[in-house]
Amino acid sequence: MSKVSELLVAVAMLFGATAVWAGVPAGKEDLKIDLMHGKKGAVSFPHKKHAEEFKKADGSAITCKDCHHTAKSDDDIEACGSCHVLPGNAQKEVDGKKAPFLGTKKGDKFDQKSVIFHTACLKGCHDAVKKKTGKKITSCKTCHN
Repeated sequence: MSKVSELLVAVAMLFGATAVWAGVPAGKEDLKIDLMHGKKGAVSFPHKKHAEEFKKADGSAITCKDCHHTAKSDDDIEACGSCHVLPGNAQKEVDGKKAPFLGTKKGDKFDQKSVIFHTACLKGCHDAVKKKTGKKITSCKTCHN
């Protein structure tokens, strides 16, 4: 990696972006997603395995854009919380549209069906893999510690 690329990666990481030029950036291989405090606890996310080993329901590789859906290129990648925020914060606009909240609240708890990770990850990907392969990867304990 050139000195310019190294500098760009360092600047991107400093400002919360997760730029990817050649695979998952160092230090981002295994993530703890703790943006929302719920009864099931934080989510352990094997970022490197999703990027390099796991496959989509059709058997093809998972690409950065599959999850980082607003990225225009591999050097335009940001973390979920960069656009999706907790209720009570100002919604952010991306390409002229308001990004959905991380989830909606019912009283002081999050409505499980509204949690963006449940919709995008569980319903959008895990359920599709289960339907196609029969492999169940959707128990709460698969993700929550």
